[in-house]
Amino acid sequence: MPEITSAIDFLRKLRVEDFVTIKFLKQDGSIRLMKCSLNFNRIPIEYRPKKVDLAQILKLIDENGILHVFDLEKEAWRSVPFDRVEWMKTSRNVTYFIKVKEGKDKEKEKAKGEK
Repeated sequence: MPEITSAIDFLRKLRVEDFVTIKFLKQDGSIRLMKCSLNFNRIPIEYRPKKVDLAQILKLIDENGILHVFDLEKEAWRSVPFDRVEWMKTSRNVTYFIKVKEGKDKEKEKAKGEK
């Protein structure tokens, strides 16, 4: 079974796909399936960003693991915490399971606990 182990890899995979379906745990504890994309051909013109700030996108991913995706069914941008995503299924029916590496986030939690 193919795996994705980082938010950057998730973003790379999402960018090359027409759309994907993701399963993730919402903040309220409920499970959500979302059909989403970063393909501008699928995003209505009025919702396309006027500019793309790659530095800001990478900062959010690096610091918080937050991904911004366009929800194709609700026609709105959504923030998804990478560590709450269970899997991603591509438009070609390939499923990638998300396996979050222990690393920076765990180190941050330990540092907070030691203070």
